[in-house]
Amino acid sequence: MTSADDSTPDPFSAPSDSEPERSESQWMRMLEAERQSIAGDLHDELLPYLFAAAGSLASLQRQHPELKTKLEQPAKWIDQAREIARQIMSGAALPNDLSNGPLVAAKAFLESVVLSAGESPSLSVQWKHLDASAQFAWEESQTIAVYRIVCEGVRNVVRHAKASELVVAWDASESGWTVSIQDNGKGLDLQSVSKSSHGITLMRERARAAGLQFQITGTEGSGTRVIVSQSP
Repeated sequence: MTSADDSTPDPFSAPSDSEPERSESQWMRMLEAERQSIAGDLHDELLPYLFAAAGSLASLQRQHPELKTKLEQPAKWIDQAREIARQIMSGAALPNDLSNGPLVAAKAFLESVVLSAGESPSLSVQWKHLDASAQFAWEESQTIAVYRIVCEGVRNVVRHAKASELVVAWDASESGWTVSIQDNGKGLDLQSVSKSSHGITLMRERARAAGLQFQITGTEGSGTRVIVSQSP
């Protein structure tokens, strides 16, 4: 247990300018290792109990038909908990295949886990220039950062934006590349949200750790745009 004046840094906090011995890539690798550990704990420690509880409820419903109605809601709660755990596990660990770049991997994950969950059934999602992004020679740190930022950005749109349209686009030129996430939702009060949102803070830190630029723009009622690009 640490004392109140213990100044030992958190190994999973973003590196600061006063910590030259810790590289940005080391921070990113440690963060990914922590996420992988969380996914493993959920799989090994939590899911077995949820499956056992679901099986016990199903057995009680068969043995005591008179309890079937009363047990339907608890059974639904357990099913929902299992689905949430599955989504957390899928999102915590990096995909096995990032060979086609972060956008192709992000699309596969989001369509199978987030966009298929029905949280925003009226949302139309367009992915632009994915074939071109798959041909790009991505650096490892930038691949991880862009994958995480796109997944977090699309999740935010699904959960909070109340949007009907979302466009995730890749654009490249001689001066560099840009990934943008644009929605037509309710927008943001950026001055208040950027300071309180852990998701936005982590997206910004991930971009910085990979040597990328991060920008979020938008006003209330006019949608939001997240931009990740190569530093000039």
